[in-house]
Amino acid sequence: MTSNLLKIGFIGGGKMAQAMAKGFISAGLAKGETMISSCHPSDVASAKAFKDLGAESLFENVPVVEKSDVIIVSVKPSVVPIALGDIKNAPDIKADKLFLSIAMGVTIKQLEQYLPKECRVVRVMPNIPALVRSGASVFVTGSKATDRDAQLTKKLLKSVGTCEQVTENLLDAITALSGSGPAYIYILIESLADGGVKMGLPRDLAYRLASQTVLGAAQMVRDTNVHPGVLKDDVTSAAGSTAAGLHVLEQKVRAWMEWQIVVVFMKCGPVGTAAHTDPPPQRVLINTSLFKGFSFWKLLCGGGWLQSANLQRLIWKELKGKLAQQFHFSCCARFKEGIVNTTTYKSN
Repeated sequence: MTSNLLKIGFIGGGKMAQAMAKGFISAGLAKGETMISSCHPSDVASAKAFKDLGAESLFENVPVVEKSDVIIVSVKPSVVPIALGDIKNAPDIKADKLFLSIAMGVTIKQLEQYLPKECRVVRVMPNIPALVRSGASVFVTGSKATDRDAQLTKKLLKSVGTCEQVTENLLDAITALSGSGPAYIYILIESLADGGVKMGLPRDLAYRLASQTVLGAAQMVRDTNVHPGVLKDDVTSAAGSTAAGLHVLEQKVRAWMEWQIVVVFMKCGPVGTAAHTDPPPQRVLINTSLFKGFSFWKLLCGGGWLQSANLQRLIWKELKGKLAQQFHFSCCARFKEGIVNTTTYKSN
């Protein structure tokens, strides 16, 4: 019975690896006894989680490759060269296997360099809702990966949510949108619930209503293929309560949500490289001379590129009033135009 199931190995046994393993089992693609994982000896929790699934759990990487048909690389990006180096340097290892990497920022080229030359590589970008089999994943195939590898990857990823095949140049933007996006939605749900609590709702009821509202609205966008703006208008009556709420959101929230994607996009880049020292021309440039004397000026050094995902909070702290508002909102509005110089946006 188990001979027809995939033999799947995990190099790294963290939360995402566990979520994928559970999805593969639920979809009937594998069983616990056909899976094997490796993790650091100090990561007792991950080792126990895989053992609880019926899988073998080790503290070495090479046996995982030897016993698997598909190997999922799920360690932290900075650990990837070390973990895969164990495989490349192992004598007499048969490594003509399919490797799926979920390590953010580690490119196809890097993965193929870290592994033996006969390995077939696919780079995957999942997101955290894979934990409840509602993930939004994308993948990119390497130079040696076959059409069959792509179909197998799609089959595996669809067991934990949706899946799209893309080109590698899109992965930074996808990381900013669907990779980091759940965190923004959690804040949205929390904010909606907090508003309900302020108006007298019990907190547990407010969270249930807010989360189901977000879930239902998202499903309508996905399943109807109707533009979100049209769906928004369907809910909005002239001079009604929804229109009043939207007026506030359009003024304060829309540009901020767009700006979050821009900030994360600029933060992404291949591991081991200066991701922001040589960015494409459409990214946003800050003229640091405007900010002399401010405590965060040093953060803007190195060519003046935004290098911190927390930088917008510092800007709000240091540049209160109209300059901060015009800087953020204008950068979002003009992002597609190219480089934005903040000396254009002076306070009155």
